[in-house]
This record gives sequence, C-alpha cells and structure tokens, in this order.
Amino acid sequence: MSYPLTIYHDSQPVAIRDEAEWVLFARDFTLIHAAGGIVADPKGDILMIFRLGLWDFPKGKVEAGEEWPAAALREVEEETGLHGITLGAPLPDTYHTYSLRGTPVLKVTHWYAMTAPTQPLTPQTEEDISQAAWVPRTEVSDRLKDSYPSLRRLWTEMS
Repeated sequence: MSYPLTIYHDSQPVAIRDEAEWVLFARDFTLIHAAGGIVADPKGDILMIFRLGLWDFPKGKVEAGEEWPAAALREVEEETGLHGITLGAPLPDTYHTYSLRGTPVLKVTHWYAMTAPTQPLTPQTEEDISQAAWVPRTEVSDRLKDSYPSLRRLWTEMS
C-alpha cells in the first residue's frame, strides 16, 4: 500500500496520508479484498458489466489463499464468460466503504490491466449482472458518470 490513498466513504473522498491514519480509519470496518480487471480487446474496446443499475468493471472477492492476479482473472471470466485473457500490469487499487447486513465494510479492490480477443460475452446473472459488453473507449467515461466514484477516479487515472 502506498500513501497517500483515497477511500470513498459514503461516496465522499477521504484522504489517508500514512499508516497511522490507515489503522485509525480501518479499525471500524471489516476488511474485504477483491480483484478485477480493465480488459481491452484488439480494437481497444473496454469490457464493462451492468449490475444493479450501474456500469462497472468485472471484479469480485478474493478467496482464501488466492493470489490477487489469479482472483482478478477468475472473476473476469466468471462474470463475463470471457476466455483467452492475458494478464497485464497492476493498476491503482480502489478503496470504498459500504454496509453488508449492518456490518461496516472497507473493500480494497486490486485492479489489473488485461487483454482478450473480442468474443461473445455471457453475463453472470446469478450475480445480478444483466449485461456484459465491449464498450468503445470513448464511451467508458459516459457510462461511469452515474457509477461509483472510485471507478471514475480509476478510469481517469489510467486514461
């Protein structure tokens, strides 16, 4: 973890400058690690999912004993049906809070650049994903306008 970092708490950015501030902030939350990918096809289109009314990038919880890159690849494949994925460089982590059945959660998502051949996609409907789509790079920001602030920041940092 490198500082400073930004945690989105109640959709508002909170700046964490060092380990001491991290410990103070994180102590009130259950920490969950997730991993996912920003996947580009050969045309430069970006893989996005539509879940619970918001556009997102595929990601999910890291399983016990699983390495973050392996979790990112697994989650992208599970959520979209994508095959032939090539793992690229790590991207900035994102941090946000939410409540899960009354428990405050701090979720750290470890992101990776990925590439894959253009192919039909199958959204994982049992995870409330209603669409998986290749989106032209020029349209990603528009789709993220009403999405999570941490994703908008991630996309801006890597664009």
